[in-house]
Amino acid sequence: QMDPAEILDDIIDLAHDLKVPVREISKRRLDAESRTEASQGVVAHAAPLRDHGLDDLATGAPGGPAPFLVAVDGVTDPGNLGAIIRTAECAGVTGLLLPRHRAVHITPTVTKAAAGAVEHVPMTLVGGLPTAIADLKARGVWVVGLDAGGDRSLHQMGVADQPVCLVLGAEG
Repeated sequence: QMDPAEILDDIIDLAHDLKVPVREISKRRLDAESRTEASQGVVAHAAPLRDHGLDDLATGAPGGPAPFLVAVDGVTDPGNLGAIIRTAECAGVTGLLLPRHRAVHITPTVTKAAAGAVEHVPMTLVGGLPTAIADLKARGVWVVGLDAGGDRSLHQMGVADQPVCLVLGAEG
C-alpha cells in the first residue's frame, strides 16, 4: 500500500542476501507493529537490548579506553534522548546512565531517532542518579555537570585520559 521506493527495494535485496526473512504486511498492521505512524515502510525486529550494570560501565572493558560515560537527567522527549544516544555513539561514549523514574526510556521513537546507536552504546537504568553518581565518584570516575552558562568549556578540562561521566540535564 506504499508508493514504490528504490530504497525499499534495496533493503529487501540486502535482507534476502543476508537470509533475513521479509514479510509484506498492510500499512495498518505496519503502523501497529512499529508503534509509530512514521515507520517509513520498514520495521525490523531485533533482540532485546542488554542492560549493562553500573559496575561494568564504570570499570570499562579490560585493555580498552577509560570509561567515558553520560548520565541523562530528566530527559522526557524521545526524540531528544535518541539524539543524545546517536551523538554519544559518534563521540565514543562507552556507556549511558538513564534514570528509572521521571525520564523517557528506550521506545520505538527513541530507537528511530538514535538511528541504530541504541545497538552500540551500552546502557543501564539506575534507581537514582545521585546514588549512581556517588558510586561512580567512589570508583574514581570524574563527574562533570554540563551547563550552557558554565564559565569553562568542556574542552578546557584535563580529564580526557581518565574515567569521566558527563551529566546532561533535562530539556528545560
